[in-house]
Amino acid sequence: MINFKRFTDGLLGSNTYLLYDDVSKEACVIDVGRPPDGPLAFSNDRGLRVKYIVLTPAHYDHVLYIDEHAEAFPEALTAIHPLDDAIMEDPRLNCSLLFGSECRFPRAELMLSEGDTLRLGGEEVKVLHTPGHTEGGICLLTGDHLFSGDTLFYDSFGRTDLGRGDMLTLKRSIDRLFELPDETRVHPGHGTATTIGREKLENPILYMI
Repeated sequence: MINFKRFTDGLLGSNTYLLYDDVSKEACVIDVGRPPDGPLAFSNDRGLRVKYIVLTPAHYDHVLYIDEHAEAFPEALTAIHPLDDAIMEDPRLNCSLLFGSECRFPRAELMLSEGDTLRLGGEEVKVLHTPGHTEGGICLLTGDHLFSGDTLFYDSFGRTDLGRGDMLTLKRSIDRLFELPDETRVHPGHGTATTIGREKLENPILYMI
């Protein structure tokens, strides 16, 4: 069983998640919109070894501290969908220009596509390609926990006006997530957790398009 720790003080309230397997002590960081001090301290306290740093979209508020995390976890591979890896070096498409910066972030080492899996000990984390917010947006599914990046939020969903977003594509991605069991816990890139069952009833995406 994979456990996780959420760090909530990222840029624009973005969440960083640390997934880990208590048996093997292997771990994965999801999104890096905050400095690595919290995940690093937690990892050291639990004796964890971070294998991957996964970016769910390649936007500024999720990738800002990628260099610092790579330094803190030198064994970890940075991972992203190839369509979002292509915008890491583009200040307009990675949205750093919106914050008055012109940042070019390093390309990732591992490309993640639909159906790929990341292994943490004997546990699997499945990659779901969920475009719409960005072309290469992904979610990660392990057991009954979905880490939804900027695809699906509590009572909300990812915006589609930041360069290569598309509302119809996002709606299709969320419709696909709504096929998961109702009890699936959703851990978004911003804000608090929810469930698939709740969002199928309450999310405003239901009334879009």
